[in-house]
Amino acid sequence: MRPYCYLVVPAMTLYACSAGSSYRSTLDSTVAQDSNSYTEAVEAAAKSGEEVPALNSPSRKHVRTADVNCRVANVFSAATTLEHATNKFNGYVVESTLSNEFGTSQDLPYKGDSMKHVQLFTAVANLTMKVPVEKLDSLVSTLTNVATFVSARTLKDDDKTLEYLGNSMKNQVPVPTVAVTKKSDPIATATYQETKSNETIDRKIANFAILDDANFATLTVKLSQPQQADVQIVVNPESAIRAGFGTELLTALGTGATALRNVFLFLLQLWPFVLLTIAGVIGYKKISARKVVAK
Repeated sequence: MRPYCYLVVPAMTLYACSAGSSYRSTLDSTVAQDSNSYTEAVEAAAKSGEEVPALNSPSRKHVRTADVNCRVANVFSAATTLEHATNKFNGYVVESTLSNEFGTSQDLPYKGDSMKHVQLFTAVANLTMKVPVEKLDSLVSTLTNVATFVSARTLKDDDKTLEYLGNSMKNQVPVPTVAVTKKSDPIATATYQETKSNETIDRKIANFAILDDANFATLTVKLSQPQQADVQIVVNPESAIRAGFGTELLTALGTGATALRNVFLFLLQLWPFVLLTIAGVIGYKKISARKVVAK
């Protein structure tokens, strides 16, 4: 009986592998059948479903967006006007930022203890607004009224009708199911069902997003105004740290005395050269006198 013991483990392993491969082949074939049925059902829904609306049909899903870059007289006032207009049209402001782009700066003399600091800057604002699609033209008209110069304008109309209809048709088809047998893997079956359910949910959310974008148009605006100068009277750093007159007077006397002492000490160090110079001059005179007497 002992030799048969060595055959038990390989036999059990072979049986487990054959069972697993049998389930995988069953799951694959089921998934393939469900996919074919799902494809056929989608095609049938497409044939029996609604036709694509005409180009001018109000049921089409048009996503309208506008992007404008313009110059205004006052950025803060123009941004406030657009924000109020958006709320008036039952829309909402997605984002609104105001900032300054700084240029060169310069410090100019003004008074003895102060100076004039000049800083050049350009005020800019970036706004993103969403309004009902029928109010987009009115909001653009409001922007045109406050703009003094339009440097760029882009209008887009993206038709999402086919994408919306495709998601709707796919969601009308029942989610494919995998037959559960005694040999089936419950984890793989649950994963497959969850994947299909998530795909349906994703298509529904995508359609909700299309409807939201089709009902509310998006306007993106960049505002700027002519360059301005910010002038401030600031303290002159040199005058702020300068000492008083009495302190400077005493400091000057002390500095002069120190300089005089340094000169005296420097000249005192040159006494050997002075003696040599004097000896040279005396010797030169004596030699010159002897030459005169000899002549």
